[in-house]
Amino acid sequence: MLRLEIPKEDLVNLYEKEKLTTFQIAEKLNCCQATIWKRLKEYDIKTRISGIERVKITKEKLFDLYINKKYSTWKIEKITEIPRGTIHRKLKEFGIQSRDISDSHIIYEKRDFSGDPLEKAYLIGFRIGDLGVRKRGAKSKLICVASGSTIEEQIILIKNLFKNYGKVWIKKSKNNKINVYVYLNLSFGFLLDKKIPKELEKNKKLFFAFLGGFTDAEGSMKLNKNMAYYSLGNYDSKLLFKIYNYLNKYGIKCNKPHSDNRIGTFNSQGYKYNSNYWTLKICRKEELYKLLKELKPHIKHKNKIKDLNIVENNLIERIKS
Repeated sequence: MLRLEIPKEDLVNLYEKEKLTTFQIAEKLNCCQATIWKRLKEYDIKTRISGIERVKITKEKLFDLYINKKYSTWKIEKITEIPRGTIHRKLKEFGIQSRDISDSHIIYEKRDFSGDPLEKAYLIGFRIGDLGVRKRGAKSKLICVASGSTIEEQIILIKNLFKNYGKVWIKKSKNNKINVYVYLNLSFGFLLDKKIPKELEKNKKLFFAFLGGFTDAEGSMKLNKNMAYYSLGNYDSKLLFKIYNYLNKYGIKCNKPHSDNRIGTFNSQGYKYNSNYWTLKICRKEELYKLLKELKPHIKHKNKIKDLNIVENNLIERIKS
């Protein structure tokens, strides 16, 4: 790692003339506070009374900040101006047990999942289609949910799905892709598995809530030469065949999913396809109308709601004629 060069005259000006704290100087120079202390010592610049002497921190105060308020040692350093090394030493001296790594990273409040079975079913469907979900570590108490899209409405939807449960972070990348992620507590553990839970497969309302989530992520409802259709696409053929079976079970007749046989071929960027892409499609107007009637209460994506209404109106006109 390259050494950060800080001219002595700059440090003298900041520390002695402007009377900035070592923490303020570190923030200004984009380095850690320990670097500033080292340079003060190297340049033989007389230090002011240390933070630990100037801000008397008691065991009770440190316990309140670290255990009760769950502040990180970084935050305690900032508000007390006491170096993190001293904070860690004082935790040991006072016999205050260090929190585990997952607790120490919980800065923003995490709220438990609502428990609503329809919301849960929708989230599972949407997760399978469009979300990356992982634990931060084997013993972590945090679940990271992340996704990326160039479609703003998709990012807004993801934000709305999770904003009541934790802070949602949104960041634009150089290629105009918008990345979104949120850290949730373990009450969202049901999102870690990409399988369809058995209870969703045996309950019609839950199944269509699940399918609503999956449709918002991977589905489309469009008109082609004034002919309406519904389409689901995914590389997981087993998943699409399960959906196909349950659609037929619930009285919506559709053809079996079919593949494009792209395995072994290359895309325009030169990447080789390792599997086929599968599509499930419904075009018959009576079956499609029944499907939309079941899906409509569960669709949340702004663009998909608009598309559904267009397709639904088309079907109503065609069924009347």
